[in-house]
Amino acid sequence: MADFMEEEKKVQYFPEGSLLNTMIISIIDSEKRFTDILKEPYTVYLIETKYIDGGPPAGEPDMSSSIWRRYSEFELLRNYLIANFPALIVPPLPEKRINIAALRIAADKFDPDFIEKRKVALESFLLRCGAHPQLSQDLSFISFFNQEEGWKEALLATNFQSKVDSRLKSWSASPKEPDRRFEDMKHYAENLGSNVGAMIKVRQRISDTIFSIHKQHATYGKTFSEWSSLEKQMGDDLQKSGHYMDRFSASVDEALNEDEMAFAEPLKEYLHFSDVLKGVASRQLLRQYDMEKAEDTLNSKKTQREALESGQTPPKSGGFSFRGLSSMIFGAETPEVLETKINNLDEQINDAEENVKTTKEEVRIFNEEALKDYERFKKQEVRDLKEVLAAHIKTQIMICKLGISTWQDMKETAKTL
Repeated sequence: MADFMEEEKKVQYFPEGSLLNTMIISIIDSEKRFTDILKEPYTVYLIETKYIDGGPPAGEPDMSSSIWRRYSEFELLRNYLIANFPALIVPPLPEKRINIAALRIAADKFDPDFIEKRKVALESFLLRCGAHPQLSQDLSFISFFNQEEGWKEALLATNFQSKVDSRLKSWSASPKEPDRRFEDMKHYAENLGSNVGAMIKVRQRISDTIFSIHKQHATYGKTFSEWSSLEKQMGDDLQKSGHYMDRFSASVDEALNEDEMAFAEPLKEYLHFSDVLKGVASRQLLRQYDMEKAEDTLNSKKTQREALESGQTPPKSGGFSFRGLSSMIFGAETPEVLETKINNLDEQINDAEENVKTTKEEVRIFNEEALKDYERFKKQEVRDLKEVLAAHIKTQIMICKLGISTWQDMKETAKTL
């Protein structure tokens, strides 16, 4: 047993290089504030970072801090990470607005229940980034925790938005030979989203039913209490039975809230993760398209050169060429002009070859990083979904035990009636 415990201690939960191996990140509070100009309210969240061992390693600056951040700053950080780490599975953020259909609360973004759920989800985003060996070492990510003034300006100064905007123009691009591995990633993401979405809907319907059934028991409680006033011999037992029913009715609120936080909310995060995976697959598709387009350009230039060397008119996509018509009327071009054109094409071919080399290397690096991070994600997913399913089972067992316990109490009381 001791040897087993020693082995357990050697297991490193977070990958080497992850910030969470040395730091604790948590959101400890939230606060409603108002803008100075429009007086429009907004919510800020207090992020606290501290060292696991109490202080920084010898010779390193102290990075522990407490800082308030708005949701929009979390959003800006995530957009920056996607732009600078396009091959990585950047964790999702919670919804920007309330999904009224999924919550039994008023449509108020300052509702305490909504704020609490968002606080937990934002903390999860930071923890997932902090656990990532690459994302957690990015300087802008680290400064998110300790640079109160000028962080947003410094981030925008990196011009990360231009990287995203320049790529969005070609989202409709479709390569001739898409990478099967990323096609599989996309299909897996679609199936993951479909299954998780179905699970959330089923859980919601069951929870609504359980909630309704439990609350209906309050009617039992009221009836038993009213009845007890009419019966002298069994009045106390009827009153006691009413209390049991009231207790059973009230017990469901905490149980279902616990189930929502431990099961439904993590599932919603994985519903968003399915979109993240599809985003990675789409970005790979775009790079694959760029590579194929570069190869097509190179082949076209080589074909033109071969045609010039053989004395033929270089082929054009339209089929008709003014240059060909000119050759028919005025005769073939002079050797000097032909040589100049061949030299120009040689330069273009050299440029095209460099472009092909560059795009191929970009695709190789992207694929390598993306597939490695995909493997990391799959391990994380298995671990997480096992935990949330176990939490769901625990809650359901607790709800059932509450029912059994209540009716056992009712059984003992009924014996004395």
